[in-house]
Amino acid sequence: YNRVWIPDREEVWRSAEITKDYKAGDHLLHVQLEDGNELDYPVDPVVLPPLRNPDILVGENDLTALSYLHEPAVLHN
Repeated sequence: YNRVWIPDREEVWRSAEITKDYKAGDHLLHVQLEDGNELDYPVDPVVLPPLRNPDILVGENDLTALSYLHEPAVLHN
């Protein structure tokens, strides 16, 4: 499954891995956080959470090399 960033009040963005298939129109995304906790995250089907970059790109100095360039990718790189 894909890894995504979900908004968080304390950490701004938290990394999570999708654990169940998402179907168009669903309003919940089933994810597992990095600490192992599972969460049913409410989503707007029009605006899904940003995807995480592959581990090989973590710490990349040249942000133009990132597969996905968005706020959480910049903050956590």
